[in-house]
Amino acid sequence: MRDPCFSNPCQGNATCVNTPGGRSFLCKCPPGFSGTTCETATVFCGTNTCQHGGICHQGPVHAVCICPDGYTGRFCEKDLDECASSPCHNGAMCQDGINGYSCFCVPGYQGRHCDLEVDECVSDPCKNEATCLNEIGRYTCICPRDYSGYTGAQCEIHINKCDMNPCQSGGTCVELSPEKQYGHLAQLPSSFSHPEASGYVCICPPGLTGIHCEEDIDECSPNPCQNGGTCENLPGRYTCHCPFDNHSGTFYGGRNCSDILLGCTHHQCLNNGICIPHFQNGQHGFGCLCPSGYTGSLCELVTTLSFEGNGFLWITSGPVTGKGLVCNIALGFQTVQPMALLLFRGNRDMFIMLELLSGYIHLSIQVNHQSKVLLYISHNTSDGEWHSVEVMFAEAVTLTLLDNSCKEKCITKAPSPFESDQSICAFQNSFLGGLPGGMTSNGIALLNVYNIPSTPSFVGCLRDVKIDSNHITLEDISSGSSLNVKAGCVRKDWCERQPCQNRGRCSNLWLNYQCDCYRPYKGPNCLREYVAGRFGQDDSTGYAAFNLDKSYGENFTISMFVRTHRPSGLLLALENSTYQYIRVWLEYGRLAMLHPGSSKLVVQFILSDGNVHLISLKIKPNKIELYQSSQNLGFISVPTWKIQKGDVIYIGGLPDRPETEANGGFFKGCIQDIRLNNQNLEFFPNSTNNASHNPILVNVTHGCPGDNMCKCNPCHNGGVCYSLWDDFSCSCPANTAGKACEQVRWCELSPCPPRAQCREVPRGFECIANAVFNAQSSEILFRSNGNITRELTNITFGFRTRNANVIILHAEKEPEFLNISIQDSRLLFQLQSGNNFYMLSLTSLQSVNDGIWHQVTLSMTDPLAQASRWQMEVDNQAPFVTSAVATGSLNFLKDNTDIYVGDRAVDNTQGLKGCLSTIEISGIYLSYFENVPGVTNKPQEEQFLKISINSVATGCLQLNACNSNPCLHGGNCEDIYSSYHCSCPLGWSGTRCELNIDECFSNPCIHGNCSDRVAAYHCRCEAGYTGVNCEMDIDNCQSHQCANGATCISNPNGYSCRCFGNFTGKFCRHTRLPSTVCGNEKTNLTCYNGGNCSEFQGELKCLCWPGYTGEWCERDVDECASDPCFNGGLCQDLVNKFQCVCDVAFGGERCEVDLADDLISDIFTAIGSVTSALLLILFLVVVASVVATHKRATQGTYSPSRQEKEGSRVEMWSMMSPPAVERLI
Repeated sequence: MRDPCFSNPCQGNATCVNTPGGRSFLCKCPPGFSGTTCETATVFCGTNTCQHGGICHQGPVHAVCICPDGYTGRFCEKDLDECASSPCHNGAMCQDGINGYSCFCVPGYQGRHCDLEVDECVSDPCKNEATCLNEIGRYTCICPRDYSGYTGAQCEIHINKCDMNPCQSGGTCVELSPEKQYGHLAQLPSSFSHPEASGYVCICPPGLTGIHCEEDIDECSPNPCQNGGTCENLPGRYTCHCPFDNHSGTFYGGRNCSDILLGCTHHQCLNNGICIPHFQNGQHGFGCLCPSGYTGSLCELVTTLSFEGNGFLWITSGPVTGKGLVCNIALGFQTVQPMALLLFRGNRDMFIMLELLSGYIHLSIQVNHQSKVLLYISHNTSDGEWHSVEVMFAEAVTLTLLDNSCKEKCITKAPSPFESDQSICAFQNSFLGGLPGGMTSNGIALLNVYNIPSTPSFVGCLRDVKIDSNHITLEDISSGSSLNVKAGCVRKDWCERQPCQNRGRCSNLWLNYQCDCYRPYKGPNCLREYVAGRFGQDDSTGYAAFNLDKSYGENFTISMFVRTHRPSGLLLALENSTYQYIRVWLEYGRLAMLHPGSSKLVVQFILSDGNVHLISLKIKPNKIELYQSSQNLGFISVPTWKIQKGDVIYIGGLPDRPETEANGGFFKGCIQDIRLNNQNLEFFPNSTNNASHNPILVNVTHGCPGDNMCKCNPCHNGGVCYSLWDDFSCSCPANTAGKACEQVRWCELSPCPPRAQCREVPRGFECIANAVFNAQSSEILFRSNGNITRELTNITFGFRTRNANVIILHAEKEPEFLNISIQDSRLLFQLQSGNNFYMLSLTSLQSVNDGIWHQVTLSMTDPLAQASRWQMEVDNQAPFVTSAVATGSLNFLKDNTDIYVGDRAVDNTQGLKGCLSTIEISGIYLSYFENVPGVTNKPQEEQFLKISINSVATGCLQLNACNSNPCLHGGNCEDIYSSYHCSCPLGWSGTRCELNIDECFSNPCIHGNCSDRVAAYHCRCEAGYTGVNCEMDIDNCQSHQCANGATCISNPNGYSCRCFGNFTGKFCRHTRLPSTVCGNEKTNLTCYNGGNCSEFQGELKCLCWPGYTGEWCERDVDECASDPCFNGGLCQDLVNKFQCVCDVAFGGERCEVDLADDLISDIFTAIGSVTSALLLILFLVVVASVVATHKRATQGTYSPSRQEKEGSRVEMWSMMSPPAVERLI
């Protein structure tokens, strides 16, 4: 059953109650509500209807409350939240109140809403002039950066910088922050200030400076040391190191090297000792620096001793005592002994021993019969040079080689083996160079006095021996304490005279020498050599056998010298009665080696060249290595085996001939100096010492003579034979070759024409050339000589052409035929051969008529078959063209078949135009030089002969001749294969159009000079002529300016005016001035052109008018001679003046004014002035005519009279006379 109250039917917060039975509900209404579901308000104003002081008003239906500030709700029951709008800022907490709120600010902020920041720096909390930085709720003091003397939150803590001890070298640190120090310390200012109170200052001791006293004051600057002394700067002072010698014999000393040292003035240093003067306590003295081998205050004591072998020097010394003393041994030695005893110190139970072992210095120490220390230096000292060694004993034992030649690892150390109560310094017996002999009480000889093993006695020289810092000198030598020891160092260079022969190496053994001989030489001076054994003399067969008398174990070496020319032959076999260990033989001139159970080794080295070779077999466990000299040729792997006593070594062959033949046959040649390890196996021993190795010799002769190979006269073609060792040499006639002169060098006979290349072929030669065809050439016919036996399976040739359709080669013998042609620009190969009725056809993939060379090979893919497919290769470029069908070979060309080369085309109108190389058919050439005079006949049997008698043009070029653009000046180049042809444009000629045709060659210019041009010429006419060829005379009088009835006379340079009567000037425009005559009955003088005739100092003179000159004033002065007109102006000569006729753009008396800038503006001005100007000109002309007669001297553009007034250059005494004719140029 459903709950009636489930849907909350009661309103106004009424309580719903189910009625009994659960079929209905009952609402219990709160105060102020009524109705079935409490839906009707029934509130009336009562005493406490409105809460919190709200005022109640009764409405028509229910009461209404007017709430005071801060409350809300129907009955003013709700407190209004003033914090809901977040009035507090900067993280402050808001607390709601009645009709208000309160803000609780976080540190750093203040104000009703916490929106004002608190300034924590207002109270000035920072000290010592620090900067206060205001932050949220706090502050930070930034201590002054200019000085760092304070720290702390308020910069109130003083930092003591001297706590870190910054001052070096004993400097005193002074703080700058305490105010009381200012004005008292010289290093500080007189008054205190914070910027200066930062850090510290260092008061340095004498000789030092710097912020931290880290800089040493250089007392050596300037250098106080005199006379070349070297100054050493020290803390607070200096020291002068005076030069040892100033090369003048004067020495200096004293604090500044200023005192002359006189100690060496009369020094007594002996044996080249160097005197060292000194000055101490006001006294001069000297010391001697002794050379090696001498000691003493004056270097008077000799320390060099010679040991001649089997000797010694016994030195006794007292024990070294005293705290802190160090025991030592030092000596210098010179020897060539690799093994020798240098020094022994101690006794039988405890000793030290300094030795040479294999040339290296070894130090051994024995304590209580036990070896404790073993030191060595890996540097060879047995080289005959002086070496120095030192041994020091302290907490460690130190071995040092004091030698400039020793570069590294020259010192070695080990802990001392001596206990505190055992000291090597306590030893009183020391032996140099060896130990004396000794005997037992029973008279039995001992190894030495201590009966201990040691190296041989020293042979050589010792010097500067020091034992515990005490020198050993000649005074220490006595007959009882030494044997075979002499003063000084006497050494003879036994190798100086080169006693060792045949490249033997000489070793100087101090008392004698020893020769280390190169094989195969022997003897004291390497003069003798081991006798070689000759095998196969005159082609005999033989061998040598050596029976071994002892075993040699698993590691041994067999070596020998071998010389032969024969490429095969057994060299060595090692076997016993039942088993053959190893065999070495020659196979095609190469060494071969075999061991049963291993694979055969054949090396590449050729041994059969007639030279002497050293071969070696190094037998090792499981391995045999083969060497030629020091070169490892290879190895074979073998099981371990040994050479046993009774084994036999066979040389050159075996007793059994078939077995010998199976291993290369009998050897022919020489074998010498056989060695098994270092034991010689001699063919011909000369002493009984080698009796146990006396060999069995069969046809082995003494020495190494060669056979006479010229007995059978092996040289052909007249060659002269010379016998060599087991060989011969032929002196061949000219143009022959080969070991036996069997080859003729045909090409050295120059059998071919100049343009052909000679190529040697088997038993003959061929002349190779590239033929040139010009499209009209006759075909060339070839035919076999009938001696061709080889199979003809391929054709090779090259060509270049521009023909698109042409035949290159054609041959036919029905039903077989061959055709090679170019069809439609591609190479075509057609062949029908053998029993095949199908015609084979191959076409190239690319065009071949491009004018460049193409190399072609046509070949059978299976040349051994009767019928095969054919393949075409063009320029060796894949893919190759291969036929689909098979056909036969070219053997039908052997049988009298005509072969046409360069044939005409099918229509017989045009043949091949281009180049064709010499065609090769299976190695036989089709030469173009058969039947040509002057060509040597070819000797080879197989030939294709040129039957046609026509000659062939050769010399085709490899490249297009026009590629280099040879034609000049636009000439058209045509490649004609062997050269080029240039078609020249007009005006050019020559092979390359390089010659300009001289159109002036025919002298076309009649009255002028001809200038050649390209395909043309130009005539520069003489004055008075014109026309293309200067053939027309110019009439210069057509526009003449002759006035006053003058006659114009034309000439090549212009014209001239012949004046009438009293007129003169170029154009006869001027009136002739009268002439005057003066003189007497003896002399008279006529002055022309108005010249004044007068007598001056008894001589008659003409005084000329300006503008005239001459003795009689007969010449008009040419005022245009100085070219006075500028900018191209034309000068007109007038009497006593000139006039410039200017270009339109210039003006002025001399055309010096540029009118271009003012031309446009002047046009407008000129238009308005033209009328006035014309009237003025008319007036001036009239006036000028009147004035001209009276004022000629000052008339015109240029007035000489004005110049005369201002200083004219006209000579007053010049006489002038007008010429009869004036000319206009």
